[in-house]
Amino acid sequence: MWIIWKRMKSKLHNLNGAVFFFLLTLLVAFFSWIGSVYGGNEVQSLLSAEGIRWSLGHIVENYVQTPALGIVLILLMGIGVGVRAGFYDALKRLCRKERLLSRKERRALMLASVTLLLYVIVIVGAFLLPWNFLLGVTGDLFPSPFAKGAVYIISLGIGISGMVYGSVVDAFRTLSDVVNGMSILIARKAYYFVTLFFVVQFFSSLAYSGLAEWAHIPDEVVKILFYLSCYLPLLV
Repeated sequence: MWIIWKRMKSKLHNLNGAVFFFLLTLLVAFFSWIGSVYGGNEVQSLLSAEGIRWSLGHIVENYVQTPALGIVLILLMGIGVGVRAGFYDALKRLCRKERLLSRKERRALMLASVTLLLYVIVIVGAFLLPWNFLLGVTGDLFPSPFAKGAVYIISLGIGISGMVYGSVVDAFRTLSDVVNGMSILIARKAYYFVTLFFVVQFFSSLAYSGLAEWAHIPDEVVKILFYLSCYLPLLV
């Protein structure tokens, strides 16, 4: 028994997020079928003809329309520039005092930091202009172009400072080097985008089936779990 338990524990430990949410989706499909038989009209079966048609018609749509997909992609592009340039590695070494920075690295770090500071000042200053285009037409922050484009604004600022650092230390010699930097973290985090696909399919299937409402699980709880499931795998 102890050997069996250790093997099961090892398998559970090695279970990745994509497989986990795939199995949960299968469970939702199974219980939606059971619920449609015994739960009346409150539950829709994913295994029925109508449920299969819905699944096939919404798999791609649900994934590409997930806010986390665009948000994470844009952030990774900006952060990736700094990673490829060695900007964050230099900051880490400076904070931990692991190894002295070269003269070129110190100059690059200073120029990149000043660039980022100036970028923040420009964004903040834009709010003070009478013709401020970052706020909504009524002068509100929510909704506004700034609120909708905040992720891009943050990513752009991080990317520009990374470009400055990379240019000074000769990590970036051509624009192709910058583009490669934008894609480096996307490639490293490919596992995340696969996991996100299965996360989205699970929660969209759960919403269609009506099992959460049938089990009297509040919508707020489901939304919180959805957002956590979308972003937490990024930390893995």
